[in-house]
Amino acid sequence: MQDGANQPVYNVWLRFSAIILALALAVVLVVRSFLQGSLDPNLPWNEEFRILKEGQTVKQRSSAEQTTIGQVLRYKADAEQGGSPRGQVNILIYPDGIVKGVWNGEYDTGDGTHCLVMAASFKGNIDPTKPYPNAEGKKQSQVYFITKGTFVILETRMESGKSRSITGYVYVRGWLEPDYTAVGEVVVTENRKTCEIFSWGGLPAN
Repeated sequence: MQDGANQPVYNVWLRFSAIILALALAVVLVVRSFLQGSLDPNLPWNEEFRILKEGQTVKQRSSAEQTTIGQVLRYKADAEQGGSPRGQVNILIYPDGIVKGVWNGEYDTGDGTHCLVMAASFKGNIDPTKPYPNAEGKKQSQVYFITKGTFVILETRMESGKSRSITGYVYVRGWLEPDYTAVGEVVVTENRKTCEIFSWGGLPAN
């Protein structure tokens, strides 16, 4: 009789333990997923170590094959996402490796939202030490650059007319090709956890 009396308590304890284990596993999976996303080396905020501090000198080339910058390169290119416009980037790349510029404009998203880029500027540098993707065994001529800045966007819902101000970080980065074509992206994030990515590219205007 004693064993029978203890059986319900035992079953309840098993169910409770199973629930606790399931919750713990769920938490571990969520945390692991978050950390994997946060530690993704392809995310620009995990590449901030490539942006030099004030007073540091930019290394011009890491190999003889890489493109050299003999004059200021000026870029004015449309940013887009899935073929839809996302403002315009204006970028200067200097012979000393410094890169800076602005992102501006206005655009409509697919969910009936109008976005006006109130302010967005960025600054950084080239980093020839980063290998070009899939360049294993090949001579690398492309030169990487990365910049960081802040943005303010006025977001308005067209249906209701309600507006809100959004602030966060903007990263503009890309690759400089041998013919000085620049191909890159604008990465916009409020919290460094999620982001939107806009592509851009073109030859220098000068």
